Amino acid sequence: MEHLRPTELADLPNEMLEEIFNFLEDPDDFLSVIGTCHRWNDIMAYKKTERLFAKVLPILQESNPFPLRTMLTARQINRKWKMGTDEQLELNPYGFQHQAYILEDTEQVTRLLTHANSLPQGANPFLGKYLGNISQDPGVYELFRQLIQQHGTPLKNILMGFTFNTFPHIELASILGGVPNVETLTILGYIQNLDAGGGADDHPLPPLPHLNSVGIIILGMPRENQEDTDDRFQRFVSYLLTAYGEQLSTFQCTKDMLTVDGIGELLPNITQPEFFIRRSTFNHNELQVLSHVGWRLHTLQISDFAIQLSPEFFVALNNFSETLEDLLIHVELEENFNADSLVIFPLLKKLELYINSELRSIPLGMKDKLMKLGGVAPNLEELDITLQNDTLCDVAWGMGMEVMSSLFKKLNWVKFHC
Repeated sequence: MEHLRPTELADLPNEMLEEIFNFLEDPDDFLSVIGTCHRWNDIMAYKKTERLFAKVLPILQESNPFPLRTMLTARQINRKWKMGTDEQLELNPYGFQHQAYILEDTEQVTRLLTHANSLPQGANPFLGKYLGNISQDPGVYELFRQLIQQHGTPLKNILMGFTFNTFPHIELASILGGVPNVETLTILGYIQNLDAGGGADDHPLPPLPHLNSVGIIILGMPRENQEDTDDRFQRFVSYLLTAYGEQLSTFQCTKDMLTVDGIGELLPNITQPEFFIRRSTFNHNELQVLSHVGWRLHTLQISDFAIQLSPEFFVALNNFSETLEDLLIHVELEENFNADSLVIFPLLKKLELYINSELRSIPLGMKDKLMKLGGVAPNLEELDITLQNDTLCDVAWGMGMEVMSSLFKKLNWVKFHC
């Protein structure tokens, strides 16, 4: 009796293989199929434009992002293009959506609310699941809250800027109740207009199980010629972090957050803090908090103000030497600058430095000191230096990026900006 050979995938006719491959949703799986052999590639060649769009679009966006109108047109081509476009829109909320979904006046909110009310129940009126409000118009607030409460369920990223309005806790609790799926929350506002309310006992915040990133960008910053004389900012941060601190991995705030009692316990799982420093560098008490807080940071970003790389500063950062991989800081470069101080971070993979200096002449050995920046850690892979001084730029360009890249084994990306 003749032995029957089992049917293999290669034995199937092209039509059946095409039907099977059409079930693949992930573009990576589709790419694997067309890369397997010439036959499979020929079968699915007519589908490449549609199926690989989600992989190609991010590459095209890197150097020159498409305008919002182009993105809106692309998402109407077919379902695959819509999914790929929406993914990019959602990943970049401060890019494309910033053009369309940052509300600034009553007319904009009214128009969006009218549009949302005209959609079928449960439809998402927010492109990319993002919404922001930066308004000087007191009439915007109630409309914005109505929009959120009625249609906010799909939102994953929300920015609220009531810079010129009061912002009591009961209003915050009311708004957040309408965004149960939010992942990133950003709040803008002056401390002078913050009503600390009665606290969490009077107006408890709703559970937000998906929230992992909070930013308080302007709160706590006094207006010009005014002093911050009370603890409203500290109470507000405590109020937020008591409700959500344990689930946060990212927290953006002014350095005043370090004055909040028990900040380490309120943010036990933080891995990516970003400090905005606009008035002065870290003081002694704030550095003491950094020195003893129990965070295991992977990324540390210190923005907006140039700090001095003092020994006390590095003592504080030494607390994160066993975990820190990415460091972005604005530094004040002086004649006693010593890049060797950064050697305390053996796991450092990415270093971004914004270097400011008042120096008008090139100090002795400055070229050698800048050259050391690329070798401060054995695992450094990316180095990005912005020099805000013509004298330093002359030094940097004289060094040559190719020479610097060749000196360090793992450094595969180095860039200077002048």
